[in-house]
Amino acid sequence: MLVKCICTNCAGHLEFEEENAGEKIDCPHCGFETTLALPGTQAAEPELLAAIRRRALLRRLRPFLAAALAVAAFGYALYRWGVPWLQDFAPSLDTTGKAFAVLLVACAVLPFVLLWLVFPVFLFFQVRKGLGLLEELTQALKPRESEPAPAPDEPAADAGEEQAPPE
Repeated sequence: MLVKCICTNCAGHLEFEEENAGEKIDCPHCGFETTLALPGTQAAEPELLAAIRRRALLRRLRPFLAAALAVAAFGYALYRWGVPWLQDFAPSLDTTGKAFAVLLVACAVLPFVLLWLVFPVFLFFQVRKGLGLLEELTQALKPRESEPAPAPDEPAADAGEEQAPPE
């Protein structure tokens, strides 16, 4: 039966057969030697538990740290290149704080303005495409004028027979 344990070095999960308990192997995750222990037979060391908790916390915080780094980089780019340009463009913004606040407000409002301007164009093209499909559907459902429908009082002619001309 397969049993799971944790590497004492990297906290990686290891699976092994129950009869291999107590053997020392090289961890496939980190390469360091670790002992295969059955669950519950060995008390977890406090240092190991702390390392596992720290690693799990860092794993959960990684996306938030990446987002904070991206926001910080964007703020630095605004401060470094946007503020001097804005101060040259609008001399009434004499302090860096005012110029930075104007840039932040512009960055917050710009996506909504672009959405307000671009969305109707996309909507127009989608409606136009839908109307084209509707016209194609109505054309497909109309009877074709090149093939007249047989009159109800005349019997339909077979393909192999010729009709006699009317007298």
